[in-house]
Amino acid sequence: MQDSIGQRLRFARESKGLSLSEVSTKIRVRESLLKLIEKDEFAQVGADVYVRGHIRAMAAFLGLDVNELMSLYPKNSDDIPDPEFPVENIETQSLESTLSNTATLELSGRFFNPVEKFKVRSGTNWSVLMAGALAVITLISIGSVIVSTINSPTSDVVAEETIATPTPQVSTNKSENENLTAAVPTIGVDVLIQASGASSWVRATDINDVELFEGIIRDGQEQRVGSVDGVKLLLGNAGALNLTVNGQVLGKAGGNGEVVRVEFGPEGPVQ
Repeated sequence: MQDSIGQRLRFARESKGLSLSEVSTKIRVRESLLKLIEKDEFAQVGADVYVRGHIRAMAAFLGLDVNELMSLYPKNSDDIPDPEFPVENIETQSLESTLSNTATLELSGRFFNPVEKFKVRSGTNWSVLMAGALAVITLISIGSVIVSTINSPTSDVVAEETIATPTPQVSTNKSENENLTAAVPTIGVDVLIQASGASSWVRATDINDVELFEGIIRDGQEQRVGSVDGVKLLLGNAGALNLTVNGQVLGKAGGNGEVVRVEFGPEGPVQ
């Protein structure tokens, strides 16, 4: 029989075949805190209000009666020792008080009694007085900087990163949505090749077999080629290509999957 909160929670968790890590993920409480709760080491978890909240969340998730479980929680605050708190503030206040007292002593002139005695014996020595004044100012400045540093939160130093501008690279693969356009002369033969429904490999040359274009024209793309004297085409899938020559729509170049060779001159198709 489980006679403590931690034992009941652990028994319920293990009965459901759950690990502490799984419970931690579900209720969003650190696994290390859940482990302390199962050991009934509540003082190590934190403030009383947080301990109660974590226990309620864990109990509800595991299907336990929250009110019944919380009845086992220690009634008196004396049962749970207060967690230890860092003493950084006390040390800071002590150091700050020491620096403040030091600055007060300096301003009151207690550190410069030898100078006053020297002035009585040998008259006014402006060099010594100036040096003393500078020393006072320096010590006060150092004390102020130290106190300010202690009171101010540590700031994160962010390293400057040099962002290099990437060198643009010319891709050999054209985008499928990009229109492929070749140089077209103002006179002669102008051929517009449009792919519709499928893709096709195309090779275009002039009448002297100088290559104008070679590649794949994909569905939705178009390619324009031209030459003064004429254009020769070799089409890998003629049924996927529509041809327009010098503004005249000729339609499909052939059947689906059909390889077609065709040549156009300034006067039209060349037989």
